[in-house]
Amino acid sequence: MNEHALDPSNTYRKAYYDKLYNQLSVISGKTIPVYDRVDDAAVAPFVVLSNITLTPLLNTTGYAFKASIVLDIVTRFTTSGGKKLVDDISNLIFQKILTRDVFYSVENWNIYTSKLESTRYIESESNSGYVIRKLITFNNNIQQL
Repeated sequence: MNEHALDPSNTYRKAYYDKLYNQLSVISGKTIPVYDRVDDAAVAPFVVLSNITLTPLLNTTGYAFKASIVLDIVTRFTTSGGKKLVDDISNLIFQKILTRDVFYSVENWNIYTSKLESTRYIESESNSGYVIRKLITFNNNIQQL
């Protein structure tokens, strides 16, 4: 066990990236990319590992955190489209992420149980078409080893 608390942000984001990278395929076998930061050349649909929130937990045996992460599914249609594509991608994410056991384990960290906190849609219209997004927030507990 470390004598000092470490910041689990990068490990937490990497856990989600590792669970989702090359694992989401819904359109004719096309793999949906997962980004930490969206490149200007990115073409929807894609998933962004967005906001992370960490709250320290009181723990007499070591350092622990309650963590949440927002996954942003982005789809774009030039004419019209619906929520089915974001829901299909969301369903694949749920299958990879929701767990009751150890979610991810690496040197210095164990990330436990993934729980769904919330989902919400954001729709917008622009000159180039329609954008439909779905924001999914997951919660985990993280223990520093």
